[in-house]
This record gives sequence, structure tokens and C-alpha cells, in this order.
Amino acid sequence: MADINIQGLVCPVTKQPITVVSDEAVCTSDKSVAYPLRIGLPVLLGPEADTNRPWVRDIKAPQYAEAYAEMEFYNSVGRKRAEQIRADGSAKAVDSISMKHLFKIAGLDAEQRHKFPEPAILWACDNIDAASEIDCYRHIGSVLGKRVVQVGGSGTVALLLLLAGAAEAMLITPMIGEALVASEIARLLNVSLRCIIGIGEELPLADQYADVCFVGGCVHHMRTDIAMPEIARILKPGGKFAAIEPWKAPGYTIGTAIFGKREANPFCSPITEQRVKPFFASFKSADCIHHGSFTRYPSIVAQKAGLMLSVPKAEWVTRIDDAICDCIPFARKMGSAIALLATK
Repeated sequence: MADINIQGLVCPVTKQPITVVSDEAVCTSDKSVAYPLRIGLPVLLGPEADTNRPWVRDIKAPQYAEAYAEMEFYNSVGRKRAEQIRADGSAKAVDSISMKHLFKIAGLDAEQRHKFPEPAILWACDNIDAASEIDCYRHIGSVLGKRVVQVGGSGTVALLLLLAGAAEAMLITPMIGEALVASEIARLLNVSLRCIIGIGEELPLADQYADVCFVGGCVHHMRTDIAMPEIARILKPGGKFAAIEPWKAPGYTIGTAIFGKREANPFCSPITEQRVKPFFASFKSADCIHHGSFTRYPSIVAQKAGLMLSVPKAEWVTRIDDAICDCIPFARKMGSAIALLATK
């Protein structure tokens, strides 16, 4: 029988606990709904269910449409990266700044790592959006002994928080390729990361399961009116949510038109005033902090040209930008990088 950790897992549609595991599938406690295991990963996506119940299987339904439209692209990229890391068997094959940063943090002693999130600049690694990253980490606070969930991406922040002392960390992503990359990095770091295939719009976790939920650049891929209440549901009272996202400010529109997107990504649709409303409606307290009104896109262009500031210098430039914008009416709201911070 497959050795899968099913603690806290539920059917993403019915929210019934997942308690039965076979070599090919996981099932709900009454065995009325089953989901496949693929490469050892529970695929807890509604359209993948085997059930006789009335069921939505339309992958173009609002809660599924974008995830399924993106799968071919992200799974292809992720599988290639995972294969490269597995074949090399060392951190040398890791090709992203954030993943290389994990190995730097892993080299610190436990006492230093358990001081997360201070000193803040030690934990940040984003040369463009370091200010948003630091905002998120300071909002999350200490994770010692806590359960943390990352929704979307390749699990770098979930792994970072494990190194910082989290008791349990989980990556929930609709992309098997991303989960494979995260699993390979976890193996190299010698830590245990739970990887589940699922979506933010139908999280396969029990109510109030997690202390922390982080999303890095993936909220703008979600239907926020569906995903934000789901994220709030899985958090304990007082639980923290943090996300780094692009904002559709004039600088974003002009910058991408002239210089292209920061990354080759065919599905990027930045957050807008309308799309952020469910975020504020879903949490007891919530804030959207803008950064980089004047300097973010020049920094992206410079980086594409090979001119990259260190993280401390990049963060300093952004803070100066913000301070100037605070003196100009509405200028701060023009920042195209945001940190979404909330407490349940």
C-alpha cells in the first residue's frame, strides 16, 4: 500500500476526510470518492475524481479553467527541471536564485535559522521585489512549531519556513512538474515537504488546519472570489496569510508593452482593484502594500541587461522610492509590486 501522509487532507469538493489509501488512489472515508496517485502524488483536483455523485467535470468551469489551461506549459518546464536536478544529484543543478538561497540558509546553524524573520535581509532573495518579500516574512513572524502551506509555485518558501523551524510544511499546486521540483529540492536539503496536487479555489485541507499560508506570484492566476475564502477557511483563528503579486499599475502596462514581461509566462494577468476585493472581504484584517512606483521597471530592464543589484541595495532603492511616493498623492498606489498581508 502506498505510503502517503493523509493527515488533514479532505476531498476538495465535499470536504470529507481522506482516510483510505491504495497503491493507485486515495479515497474519502466512505469510499464514495477516489482520487488518483500519480508518481506518488495525490491528485486532489475535482475533475480527476472517480465518483458516482453529481459532479462538475468541466475543466473550463471557473474554479478549474486557468489551472488546466496552464498545465501543459508548467508541467513541461517543471519535469525538465526536476530531471536535471535528480540527474545531477547536487545543488549545482539548481538554476533559480530562490532555490540557491535555500542552500545558503540551510548552511546556517539551527539557532540562526530559528530567529526567522530577523534579520530580514538575510531571508530575502528577490533582487526586484525584496521589499514585498520582507513585508511578507515579517507579517508571518516566527514559524517555530507551526504548520505552513504554500499554494502554487515550486515550494521554495515552504522549504524556507521548514528550515526556519516550521513543524510541517506543505506545497499545494495543480502542477505535477512544480511538485516534482519541490520534492527534489527537499530531498537535497534532507527535509520532509508534503506535496499535494490541488488548486487554491478548492483546497484539499480541513478547516483551520494551517497556521500560515503563503502564495508567491500565484494569486493572480486564481479566481480570487473563490480562492480567498478557501484560504481563509484552512487557516486557524489568528492565522497569517501573505502573498507577493504583480499589480496592474500604469507602470506595469507601459513597462510590459515596451520591455516585455519579467519572465516568459503566457498566463500572467496582474491583480486589479476588482480582483483584490475578495481578499479584503475574506479576512478579519487585511492590507495591500504597494512598492516600486518609479524604480521597479527600470530595475527589471537593468536586470535583463545583466545589471543586477544585491538584495540589500535593491531593497534600499525600493524603500527610497516608497518614501518619495509617500509624499506625492496617489503615487504609492502606482507601485506594480504588492504584498498582500492578512490575519484571520
